[in-house]
Formats: sequence, C-alpha cells, structure tokens
Amino acid sequence: EKWGDGNPNNNSKYRDCVCSLHESDAFATKVEMIRLQNRFAKMSFFETGDLAVVSEKWWETKLERKWLLNFQGPDLLKAEKVLFSERSYEDKYSDPGNIQYGYSQLGTKCPLQMRRDLGQQKVTIFLYNDEGAGEEGYVPFLNIVEIDLENLNDSDRLASEKSKGNTNTVKTGIVTQIWESNHEAGKFERIHAVLNNSGSTLLSGDSLRVILSQETPEEPPNYYLYDLNFLYVAGVVKKVSDESAVRITNFKHPYPAMKGYSKHIIKYKRPLDGVTLSSTLYLPKGYSFDLENIQTDRKKSKLKKEKRLPLLFWAYPLQYNAASAAGQLRDSPFRFSKVTPFKSPLVWLTLGFAVLDGPSMPIIATGDKSSNANDTYVEQLVSSAEAAVDYVCNGLGICDSTRVAVGGHSYGAFMVANLLIHSKNLFCCGIARSGAYNRTMTPFGFQTERRSFWKVPKIYTKMSPFFTLHKDMRPILLIHGAEDENRGTYTDQSVRMFAALRSIGVVSRLVVLPYEGHRYRARESIMHCLAETEFWLRKYCVDKRKYSTSYDVAPDELRSATAPIATIATHIQPGDSQVNL
Repeated sequence: EKWGDGNPNNNSKYRDCVCSLHESDAFATKVEMIRLQNRFAKMSFFETGDLAVVSEKWWETKLERKWLLNFQGPDLLKAEKVLFSERSYEDKYSDPGNIQYGYSQLGTKCPLQMRRDLGQQKVTIFLYNDEGAGEEGYVPFLNIVEIDLENLNDSDRLASEKSKGNTNTVKTGIVTQIWESNHEAGKFERIHAVLNNSGSTLLSGDSLRVILSQETPEEPPNYYLYDLNFLYVAGVVKKVSDESAVRITNFKHPYPAMKGYSKHIIKYKRPLDGVTLSSTLYLPKGYSFDLENIQTDRKKSKLKKEKRLPLLFWAYPLQYNAASAAGQLRDSPFRFSKVTPFKSPLVWLTLGFAVLDGPSMPIIATGDKSSNANDTYVEQLVSSAEAAVDYVCNGLGICDSTRVAVGGHSYGAFMVANLLIHSKNLFCCGIARSGAYNRTMTPFGFQTERRSFWKVPKIYTKMSPFFTLHKDMRPILLIHGAEDENRGTYTDQSVRMFAALRSIGVVSRLVVLPYEGHRYRARESIMHCLAETEFWLRKYCVDKRKYSTSYDVAPDELRSATAPIATIATHIQPGDSQVNL
C-alpha cells in the first residue's frame, strides 16, 4: 500500500508498505511485512516459501535497494529483513547482476536457489549480469551468493556501511564468480537459461548446465550446452576450470552483403565539462583501421580529404545524475551487430557511409537542488555532438567534416532538430523520425522533465526547436506515423514543424506513413522510410560534394518508384505545395 498519499512531492519517511492478509474467522488481518523508503518495484518468493526478495526504486535519485525477508514459520507473520544490495541503477559498472529465476513445480516463477543440505540454514542464489559493463566494455558474468540464514546481519548496520566507505553493492553473503564471458578470445558470450531436470527451482550438486550463446563481430550468435563446475572447499565455493561446451545451433550470417565492415569503440572528451564519452564507430567494407596506431601517429594514419567517408551520426540523449555514470562504456567490441531496418542505421554502411551509432549524449544534472539537467540541455547536447564529430573527422581523420548527417527517432528526433539549429553547421542535413518539436504541446512534462510549462516556461521555450528556427538551418527530413499513439509525439508535432519550416524557407520534407504508430511495423512503411532516407542522404550529404552525381533522384522519380503508400509534403523552394500520393 502507498503511504504519503502516493504523492512523490510529499515528505514521507516511508513511501510504500508491503503487507499480507491473513484470514481469521470472518475477518482478514493485515500484517506489515516491510516498510520501504522508496517506491515498491517487485517481490518474489522462493519456492521453499521461507525466503523472499523485495525491490524498491526511486527515479529521482536512481537508487535501487533489494531486501531479503527470512520468514519464521509458515504463516508469514514474522520475518527478519536484511539489506541484500544497494546501488545507483544508472551506474552500470557497479551492477552485481540480477537474481536468476526459474519455474517451480507449480509453474510459478521463483528465484533459483541451491541448498546442499536442507537441514542447514544456508542458501545459494545466482546473480547474472547479461551486460557486465566495465572499462573494457560489456563482459557478462555469473556470480553465486552464499547466505547464512541463521546469522543474517542487522539491517540498520548494513544500511550505514555505505557511509563508512563500503563500495560493494552486495551487502549480504559471500560472492563468488563462477563464469565470465571469454572476451580475451575476442568472443561475446551470454547465458540464456539454467537447465534443471527436476522441474523445480531448487538445484542440487556442484555443477550447472546452462545454455549460452557465442558471437563475434563477423559471426552471429550460436547456442551451446555448457557445464559449469565448482566445488565447496572449507565451506567456500571455488570455480573448477574443466568446463565443456556442446554446440547445438549453426546459424549462418543473416546478411552476407554486410560482411567485412569493421567495428571500433572510441572514447573522447567533450569540451564543456571534460566528461569522457564513448561511441561505436562502424566503417564500411575496405576501410579498416588500427585505432591505436591512429591515435599514436595521426599524421600518417589520416586519409586524404578526397578519400574520407561521409558520416551518419545516429544518437539518443539520456539524462544522468552523475558524470561518472554518464561516461561509462555501454557496448562490446566483440558483439555481432544486428541490422534491423527500423532501428539500426548500419544499413547505410552499404552506401559507403561511416556510422557513429549510439554516441554518448548525456544530459547531466549539476547536483544543485535549485537547478535541473535540462537547464543546460542545449549546451550539453551541442558540446557532446561537437566532440564526437571533431574526434572522428579531425582527430582520427577518417570522415569528411563537410558531409556529416545526423539522425534519430523520438527523443532522438528532438535532438536532431536542436542540433541543426544550434550547432553552427556541424551537420549538413538531418533525418528526424516521430519526434516532438514544440514542448508547450507537452506542458505537464516530458522524458525525465517533471516540471510543468507554467513553472519553467523559459526552459520549455529554449529546448523547443519550434521557437528557435532560423532560415540558415540545414535541410531536415521529417517522418512520422499517421496514428502515433505516444502522448509526447503526436503526429501534429511534425505537421506543425513542417509548416513553420516552410514559412521561413528551410529546405524540408514531411513524410506521413498511414496507419503507423510511434514505431513503424508494415514492410511497405519501413521500405518507404528507407527510400526517403536514402534519397535525402544522397542529395544533401553525398552529392553536395559532387560524389556519385548519378544518384541525384528527383522527388517525382522517387514517387513513381515507391508506389502510393504515403502522404508526402515536399519543400525544395519556398512556396511549394503539399503533394498527396
């Protein structure tokens, strides 16, 4: 049940309370199980019924806590609680992993556990992190935590250990790593399932059989049966190295035409505040570089200007409370990159583009309670983009700084419009899909912004590209679903933005996809979206420097080639009218 009227703005020592109802004669008795200082997230009972895990979170501070409840007796009237873990969930490097689940004999989802002797009050649970973020990128791992239920630590003492310098996010039990992805061999591995023939979540023995996948940048994920062996030595779990794997699938490369591209993780600092950012740089076939050599001897490694590649910058801004979390690496150089036409910009590698996919675009809070991260949204956004483009074009010397296009979807489209306006011709054109451009049309908040328009009207106006348009803005392609259900990005956002762009003479184009929502699903819509994007990139990014002039497709030719599946509003010169296909 919610306390403090469920209002996050009310001051309340406890936000939620987890209770149980017990029938006694004709009445139901409510018994408190645990009071939570943050918002309740999840509760799971172990199959044995004597243990439960309760999670709580608070979005403003990004705090996450997990509690263990050890019940005394079957009636759940008395439970000993202990703080199991405490961390900031935006800090990927400190993530100990998630408790692993399976299905009980009754078909319910319960945490996996292992008890060597049910007479002893010792339980082993499994923590798996399918990312395992760190300085070297994603390295998934599997930990086990041994907990002595008879000697649970006092929760008040555990909660105060954080102020004494304890940085270990797991507060209870002995943690032992029994498996880690083999990143030293250039592979990215993940565990997908723990097998148990007993049909229960109660495991036994000193080994686990799991299904895991292996992949490399050139090989798609394939699945293996894998045995993890470990031993109890003096009451402590130790990993045994004699592991075995049996391959059970042999999937081939799903798009052979994409073979040969190279993938690189790059790091750089933005000039605004010195925060270290990262991105994944993809280069088309035939362009492979040793980034370490480039960084040590840039003059010899830089390409001649006439051979430099056009660059597609595809991003999505995220808000953070801490600069240390904003600069963390969130990818692996050994992962196989899936190309999905709706989501992935990697399809443009086939046109000879270099692709900067998912560059860090953090909007970081200052730490001052009187201010908000969005107070400097534009400044942080522009600084992040300038740092990435400058590093790839001038630092590495791989791409042509005059042929850099920017793209994004939803909040990424909002970013595109702002960058084209405020970044002083950093980009030659933009592709904005299903975005919002006038924040006064979302007056009660958006994304992580919780202040209303009437409280901070200047911030809403400053962040809205609709209010800061100018005639020198570079060409922008607007694409939107005709029936966008997302309350922050109704279709009218793009329609009004296009009308404003036309009124001041900015080269622009509006494509409205019929029957589509916030995410495009129909094959015709996706193919048309790709055709429009290709036309825009070739005309305003590639051909602007007289490269491949044969690809200069006129709007009428594009219409005849793509069939009547969309409503297109075209504006090449001021005064052009809207055309319905």
